[in-house]
Amino acid sequence: MTADAGQPRRFDLRRIRGVVFDCDGVLFDSRDVNRHYYNHIRGALGLAPMSPEEEDYAFMHTVDKAMARIIPAELLPEAAHVQGRMTYDDFIDRMVPEPGLLELLHVLEKMGVRMAVNTNRKNSMEMVLERFELTRFFHPVMTAAKVTLPKPDPEGMRRIVETWGLPEREMSYLGDSSVDQETTNRAGVPFWAYRNRDLTAQLHVDSFHELRQWFETGFCEIID
Repeated sequence: MTADAGQPRRFDLRRIRGVVFDCDGVLFDSRDVNRHYYNHIRGALGLAPMSPEEEDYAFMHTVDKAMARIIPAELLPEAAHVQGRMTYDDFIDRMVPEPGLLELLHVLEKMGVRMAVNTNRKNSMEMVLERFELTRFFHPVMTAAKVTLPKPDPEGMRRIVETWGLPEREMSYLGDSSVDQETTNRAGVPFWAYRNRDLTAQLHVDSFHELRQWFETGFCEIID
């Protein structure tokens, strides 16, 4: 049914059988850990902390792309040496699970809704899930280390679609950046924007508490 402009319409969540989550900025508030991780490397090289623009870029892209952006080319070999002496365990406790995350995951699990992760992290995602005791909720876990090209390339999303065997219309991808939006557009999976009203999305989600309530009632109201 098509509603008049400005009038609420119902969005039916009962048809959603799988939700794919981005990690940084969605499952976790990880800006602090990203900032400290990259600034530690820059500091070891005698460089100033990242600019706000560099922080934004590093937050949305793979480690390799972030390093190429924030480290001068002639210092990359030395930066790799510094990086090789670091472990993510030194920074992981700075990650903060989004409020309401665990409650949402339990509700989706109880409802039989599948859950997966598609992230541009490389080798730390499984460690993060294990540290916060979330491993059992997500399958598959797609990272930049498991695909030929990272997001916005759609390979990770398409492999999740193949693994689940669900029609794309019965899935959603919850992300917070233009990279996530482009990824879903290219994969043909509906995009839900998390706490970012500037993105074009089928659904805008402002909190996990809100999303959990929508799933529990089976619908939400959208004003176009």
